[in-house]
Amino acid sequence: MAGLTMHHAERAADFDAAEWQAWDQLLASEPSVHLSAPAVRAALESPLRLVRAAMWKDAQGEVQGLAISEDSEAISQGIDDFLEGNALFRRAKAWLHRKGGLTFSVRVIGTPLASGAHACRFAEGVNGLACLDELMALPGVNGAKAPRTWIVKDQPVSQAWADGTQLAGQSSWRPGWVDLEFDPVMCVDLSPHNSWEGYTAGMRTKARTKVKRILKLSEPLSFEALDLRGIETHRDRLHELYKNVYGRAAFRLGCLQPEDMACLKREMGERFQVWIAKLDGDIIGFHCGMTDGREVEAFFVGFEGRHNKSHALYQRMLVEFIQWGLALGCTSVNLGRTALDIKASLGAEPQRLVLHERMANPIIHALSRWAAGASAPKQPALKRAWKQESVHHEVVVPVPATAAVS
Repeated sequence: MAGLTMHHAERAADFDAAEWQAWDQLLASEPSVHLSAPAVRAALESPLRLVRAAMWKDAQGEVQGLAISEDSEAISQGIDDFLEGNALFRRAKAWLHRKGGLTFSVRVIGTPLASGAHACRFAEGVNGLACLDELMALPGVNGAKAPRTWIVKDQPVSQAWADGTQLAGQSSWRPGWVDLEFDPVMCVDLSPHNSWEGYTAGMRTKARTKVKRILKLSEPLSFEALDLRGIETHRDRLHELYKNVYGRAAFRLGCLQPEDMACLKREMGERFQVWIAKLDGDIIGFHCGMTDGREVEAFFVGFEGRHNKSHALYQRMLVEFIQWGLALGCTSVNLGRTALDIKASLGAEPQRLVLHERMANPIIHALSRWAAGASAPKQPALKRAWKQESVHHEVVVPVPATAAVS
């Protein structure tokens, strides 16, 4: 881009301490824990992930833009759980998944492992589109072949969940790209609450009863926070538990690698936490998350399915994330996508997100646009947890101008 020079890193050491400090300074006005310098360094140090960090400097050496990308593999095992469409779409879907799944390489602007506007930030007046074009045109990371499909994640939109508005199939970002929509991210607004007691007091009777049942069923469990040594010691078990959950996902844009949690702990310290769940001394689950003191991001969970229903294991982990956010004085907790009704019953609200996608092959891209327009996420009405109904039953997050890259 004219007037700016792109610098990119494939290892954390490719940027010096002053550059990483400048990275976080640019991020300060529109924070993102996933785009923070420690989280990005951890991603770069993950040995099996093809990650690239980019920053754009002006003639005086001042950082005016930053972004993260990852060359990943998208896997669709079947999308019946979250997409519905017309008869022709259903037939096309069945044909594409006739061998059990569909796999393709993709360059993600943002991180495949997070939900939300964590892709890039630019100073006022910078042409972010031109900068991102530079990043998307780079060759493959570490000598690997560059993907020919690009996805820019995740643009918050203001349309309410379950209002019937179809977003997929449009080109809201720029010509030649197509909007995709999957499940919304489920967010908990903690700003009205300063304690767990106050939080549950605002719930409807049915929701409070559900929380009490979760706590009762999970009483036999013990939870233990792991330090770096503990994460390294239990690495294989943690990844095994994660794969139990990951393997059931209908659509996957990326995969947590065995070393990722240790890399995050080294870089983020107390801002990244991993808890294991034990039953009779055996590790049967884990949950991990990160925080910047402003919000908590639920990152990943893993568990043995046979204990999930009997001990409300997954639901207890969601409660633990909310309680962590309250203990830290955060204003929000991001519980991620999937399990919408369970999260809604604990007080989370849906925030719709759009991904922008383009494929190099014009025929395949045209088919992709048609498929997006012929389908839509299933939008069931979600449980109400609160005595006072929220507006549109949704958390509407203001869209940062630099996140939108308009």
